[in-house]
Amino acid sequence: MGTGTMMRAMAGLILQAVVYSMGIGAVLIIGAQASFVFNIDNNEGLVEWMQFAILLGGAITLALRKEPKGRWLRHIVVAGLFVLAMEEIDWAQPYLGYTPLPILADNNAYGEMALHNAFGLEKYLRKAVLIALMLGAGSLLTLVTLRKGMEGLIRYGKDTVLWPGALFSGGVIALVAGRLMHPGEYFSFDEFGELSIYAGVIMFTLSMPLEVLARTTR
Repeated sequence: MGTGTMMRAMAGLILQAVVYSMGIGAVLIIGAQASFVFNIDNNEGLVEWMQFAILLGGAITLALRKEPKGRWLRHIVVAGLFVLAMEEIDWAQPYLGYTPLPILADNNAYGEMALHNAFGLEKYLRKAVLIALMLGAGSLLTLVTLRKGMEGLIRYGKDTVLWPGALFSGGVIALVAGRLMHPGEYFSFDEFGELSIYAGVIMFTLSMPLEVLARTTR
């Protein structure tokens, strides 16, 4: 593939990613706005249960895989997805009615059995996670470029990253839109945004990105 052809392919891929991200973001914003106006999705609502289902389904699917390669890493990811799924429903505290551990109850903004709302983490945890995911994605794409060149990066981006990246970007768009449209009352936008981000992360994780990188050729 010549340099001119590669540049056109890269420009086309970027444009495609932008269109997908904006489209997903628009759908999420419409849904979140409807939820906000009609008070459809309160805490522990349908969207949060969808988040739980996506995360738990991704963890189970990944756990059932039999590939011996990278098994230890898969176990870590499965454990992380399971913890995140349980965090979304506060480890079922609202449904089972148990009292959380004193150390959490005394230091949780809402008295919940949830680490993400404890010890002031809710103030910066979401930003930290988003930044970590973006840095991780940037590092991976840099590695792809170094190992496989621009042609390999284009193929990897098109086959492996395009849809997960668009779901992630669309979710971030929804998070930002909520803060601009409804400062201080952006709960619904956060829930819809997180749903899309989780879907993108699960889709990318299940695509076996490291195995695909190994198969990508120049």
